[in-house]
This record gives sequence, structure tokens and C-alpha cells, in this order.
Amino acid sequence: MEHLAPLLLSPLLVPKPWGGRRLGALGRSLPDGVDVGESWDVVDLDPADTVVPDSSSRVAHGPLAGATLHDLVREHRDALLGTTAPAPGDRFPLLVKHLDAREPLSVQVHPPAAVLDELPGARLKCESWVVVAADPGAHLAVGLRPGTTPEQLAVAAGTPEVTRLLRWVPARVGEVHHVPPGTVHALGAGVVVAEPQTPSDTTYRLYDWSVETGRTPRPLHTGEALACVRAAWEANLAPADPVDGDGVLVETERMRLSRTTALLDGSVHAPQRLTPRVVVVVSGELRQEQLPAPLGPGAVVLLPAAWGGTFDVAAGTTWLDVDAL
Repeated sequence: MEHLAPLLLSPLLVPKPWGGRRLGALGRSLPDGVDVGESWDVVDLDPADTVVPDSSSRVAHGPLAGATLHDLVREHRDALLGTTAPAPGDRFPLLVKHLDAREPLSVQVHPPAAVLDELPGARLKCESWVVVAADPGAHLAVGLRPGTTPEQLAVAAGTPEVTRLLRWVPARVGEVHHVPPGTVHALGAGVVVAEPQTPSDTTYRLYDWSVETGRTPRPLHTGEALACVRAAWEANLAPADPVDGDGVLVETERMRLSRTTALLDGSVHAPQRLTPRVVVVVSGELRQEQLPAPLGPGAVVLLPAAWGGTFDVAAGTTWLDVDAL
């Protein structure tokens, strides 16, 4: 089988009205005067499915520099994906981001499979948040308060009242919150997360905080959002608690998220697998001889399925593995 080296990709920086400047501390070169909300670190979306231009990552280093991730899926499929099927349209089957919420994100929901046929152009979206930084008192919302009824949510949709129906929990660094499709959610102000997800940019907004923040109102999608929530109602009333620690943290049909902390200085073997994975450095530093520089906090590297090798690590270094399944 053809072998590909570890792939460094250029992050795609996405301005957002709720964004800030904290992604600069994670190695992103931010344009002056722009509030950046998202860094799309590994992405390969069909341009028809997103308003973000140039929606396929480009290789930043090595003999494949300048090639898009979409090019690699088409031209090096076996070496890159192994046994993992591409997403529809021959697209890479993961999307990995970092988000900086200077202000709260919209109250939103992504479509579950049960409603895709009802919503033209919708793409299934399942995501997890790994809290990287959080201001004192910061919160995030996953799901609805127990006892909430569909009628209450429908009446509150589009108004500040919807925020009082959400299940708000403290944002604690290191905790992982899984957000299945159809779950109402929102990042509160002062939170930075790493977000692995399925490759989709379909988001339906129930509320956008324009009253509280003075932001210019953006379109809401209350009909579509309510359809998504109704299809996952019981999950909204009983969302999973956050998880912490090392090991496998989240596993779905399409991806597995795990975390590792090195106890000692030394080398860590990353064996060749049948599937691709994305490594996200949370703290410390990883070194790999095929990469031009050490990988510090916020760095992201894509390991093709056909690649195996070792990383040098310092004690206390923590990283995430996001495996495509």
C-alpha cells in the first residue's frame, strides 16, 4: 500500500460575531481587527453545503503542499482512509475545529437522521466539545431542563425565554460534552473548545442573543430547529453527563474520541491502523521527525490510515485522538 506522511493542514479561520482573539494563543495567525470564532483545522465540505469559501483544507508542508484534502481523498484514498468510507461526494469523513466564544453562541440544533428527508440540503451533524479554556463562571448548555414540554419550547423559540429552558452546566477545562444530532445546545461566553464532528455545516438557530449582546440579528430557523428537537426529544431531556480523564471518551458510529496524557518523557508509538485519525495537542509538546516543528497546544495533525511511527513527548503532554470509523 502507498504510504503518506503525517499531514499538517492550514487552518481555515472563520470570522463570527461572537468570536474573539483567543485562538491566537493556540498557534493561529489571526488577521488584525477580526473577531475569529472558528478555526477549521481539518475540513472537506462540498462548497454547496457551506457559506464558508475554500471549504477543503490545504496541505501546509511536504511534497503534497497546496493539495486540498478533497484531492487527497480522490487520489490517495486507500492510503489516507484505509477501510473508512468517505463521506458523500468523496469527502473526508471528519471535521475538526477549535471555537472561541467571546460572546455566547446562538441557541442551535443540528439535524438527526430522522428528519433529513424533511429538510432539503441538510447534512447529519454530530459533535463533541472538549473544553480547552473557560473564564470563571462560564457555562454551556446541552439539552433541555427536565420537565420542559414541546409546547413550551415552541412558544419560547425566537425569544430570550428559550435560554431559560436550557440545561446549563459549568464549563470546566478538560471536560468533554457530547452533542448528538437533535440536541439543543449553546456555548456560553468565555469558553474555548476543540470540536471534533461529522462533516456538516447544517445549523438551525432558535435564538441568537441579539437582545442581550446588541449583535445584528441573524436569521432564525425555528421551524427546522423544532423539527430536529422533536425527533430527539427524550435525548434532550436526559443528555449525557460530561466525561473527563484519559481513554475513550466518546464513541459513535462515525468517530471515536480519546485522550492520552504522557506520564514520562519518551516516545509514543502510533501504529498503522485501518482508519485515519486526527491528533489534537491539548498541552505540552509532540515531536515527529517528519514534521518541520514541534506540535504545541492547539496544533492539529492528520495521520493517514497507512502511516505508523513514533512521537517524542514530554511528561504531562496531553493530546486527543479523533478516529474516523
